[in-house]
Amino acid sequence: NAEHLVLHALPWIMEAGNPYYDVLFGDAGSTRTYLQKWACRGSSEVSIRRVLFLMSDSEFAGGFIALSGGDLRKARRADSVALLTSVAPQDRPALTLRLTNVSDLMPPVGDDEYYLSKLGLAQQFRGKRLARTLVDRYIEEGARLGHSRYRLDVHADNGAAIRCYRSAGFEISHRSQSQDGALTYYSMSYEGARP
Repeated sequence: NAEHLVLHALPWIMEAGNPYYDVLFGDAGSTRTYLQKWACRGSSEVSIRRVLFLMSDSEFAGGFIALSGGDLRKARRADSVALLTSVAPQDRPALTLRLTNVSDLMPPVGDDEYYLSKLGLAQQFRGKRLARTLVDRYIEEGARLGHSRYRLDVHADNGAAIRCYRSAGFEISHRSQSQDGALTYYSMSYEGARP
């Protein structure tokens, strides 16, 4: 069932989205609460319905979430509405400051781009080159859906992820910072069919 799948996916979804999520939501506890609810909502960027899982024998090894640029905009709009309507009136000024801080952190995604929103592995499956397997599956899924342009955003301190994406042919196309300078992200792009 969906709740069972959320329990398997939530740890790597949270990790893949951080440190951005903890800044946006205010702290790790709030991040977990929001993402657990959003994963059960079909319109969310992190909906469990969007997850493509990687299995190892009968265990959940990890997975990824990817969307077209148009679907990403719709999902992020739905998540923004859900966030704004869930916050008490007295907490809205603090949320507004956090939203403003990260508003320019990730450049817009084109309609023709297939966006890798989240990718992650359960702790016990790391170090086995499975992240690269997931990146390859993401590109294959995009090609199956008719995409030839791929995009992702990654925290600048996540060297292992950046190396993995580069090994798959991605290049850094943009660097951005939060307004307070605390967060730096790279946009990475890949174009073309797989060899």
